[in-house]
Amino acid sequence: MTTIRLFGNDIKVIRLFGIQISPLKNNNMQLQRVDRFMNMPDSPPPSLRLAIQSVQGSRSLYMGWKYLENSDININLSRFLIPAEWCAKLLNHMTESESQKIQSEDDRGINVSVMDPRGDSHDMKFTEWKSLKRLVFNRGWNKLVENNQLQKGNLLHLWHFRKPDNRPCFAVNIIRS
Repeated sequence: MTTIRLFGNDIKVIRLFGIQISPLKNNNMQLQRVDRFMNMPDSPPPSLRLAIQSVQGSRSLYMGWKYLENSDININLSRFLIPAEWCAKLLNHMTESESQKIQSEDDRGINVSVMDPRGDSHDMKFTEWKSLKRLVFNRGWNKLVENNQLQKGNLLHLWHFRKPDNRPCFAVNIIRS
């Protein structure tokens, strides 16, 4: 049991098997489903971790999660729009040269590999869309969508890692909705 302080009141909370139980004012218990996907994973799932190790990847760092939207799986758009909250974190883990290319006015970007849950590698361009001031993966994103049969509502977790030649790479895990 955990006690939290909320608006000057101590509230006792019990978490059991993914269910959060907290008392109501009338001493009844209130059940609330805790979304098991919202907790930040420490590292990729074992199969994805092994796939990263098989390409001698190191320093894997969790970036965040996103529920896929229609625009992320639309073959005509051919891109994964990275949530705004991740952008600064991602750029902080790029070299100065990589950051400059990603944010360049000529839309150069950098070439990266994105590993899917099966360990297959997809070559993509990682760049900033100037109109939205957001980072995207494109040129290759559709192949990952197709090969993994991604759908709206699937949950995508993203990790950043480096290969021995210091090339930036990414790994995604997909949880079906």
